[in-house]
Amino acid sequence: FACEVLNVTHNDLVYDPTCGTGGFLVSAFDYVREHSTNEQLKEFKKHRIFGVEQQPKIAALAIVNMIFRGDGSNNIVDNNCLEISLKKLILNSSKTAEYDKKGANKDQEPVNKVLMNPPFALKDKDEKEHKFIQHALEQMETGGLLFAIVPVSVLAKSGDCYKWRKNVLLKDNTLLSVITLPEKLFYPVGVHTCAMIVKKGIPHKKTDNVLWIRCLNDGYRLKKGVRFYDQTMQDDLEIVKNKVKLFCYDSTATMDNVPEFLKIACVDFEDKLLELVPEAYIDEHVPSEKDIKKGIEWLVRENAAFQIRNNIQEGERNDN
Repeated sequence: FACEVLNVTHNDLVYDPTCGTGGFLVSAFDYVREHSTNEQLKEFKKHRIFGVEQQPKIAALAIVNMIFRGDGSNNIVDNNCLEISLKKLILNSSKTAEYDKKGANKDQEPVNKVLMNPPFALKDKDEKEHKFIQHALEQMETGGLLFAIVPVSVLAKSGDCYKWRKNVLLKDNTLLSVITLPEKLFYPVGVHTCAMIVKKGIPHKKTDNVLWIRCLNDGYRLKKGVRFYDQTMQDDLEIVKNKVKLFCYDSTATMDNVPEFLKIACVDFEDKLLELVPEAYIDEHVPSEKDIKKGIEWLVRENAAFQIRNNIQEGERNDN
């Protein structure tokens, strides 16, 4: 989904600063392979896929993942992404990059596509997610596109997250789209997440539209603790894929407003929390007469069941 909406090509320099086992990089490689010649793919995998993973064993898995799919692993490194930078490099007349010490890439930002899922800050001492996103943005050329999956708190919480949203994210970049993702996407980790798409280096104006979407289903069903794809279930990501792709490259595009699902609207800069989540912008569904009757019927049934359970328990206590 991320590779398609950003339209990753063999000319892009793709970066995942928190690559884990390489899921995003593998998808980028596979997507480019489907849309390129052998010569273009060879150039892409050698010079334009970059990933960082701090845990050595996980980094090794990412490298193995790429090798199994036809290489492209030579630019995956074991390091702390917050302590290094990427800078432009021309190698054999080919556009590429190299790792350097932090801050060494000023005016040499090489990346134009970022795909990332920063580690969730589950403890107070953990590095906050927005720091990883900011690091990625600092490696990007103006106009580059970033796709990041983050906890809802990053886009709605007060404190440091709010300051980053107001004083850095929107001040220096354009927010294109925010997509609420399915609740059990990271099961069994109970973190509610959003995908955010950002254009680097162009300040967000009050009149700029944002595409807000709520994707509550991804076609997967949970059974006995395992998520598996079920063709009978709706896949919201597939439904909106082309709409998001269009909006990324033409933010003046118009789309029908679908209550509780999709809406194009400007950021509310008057919001004291500056929440950047779809639920703050998407319209609620106006219930029909049928919906109201159904709701009343459900409420009556629930109340009746509650009364019956209470009467039975009260009777048992009296018998005792």
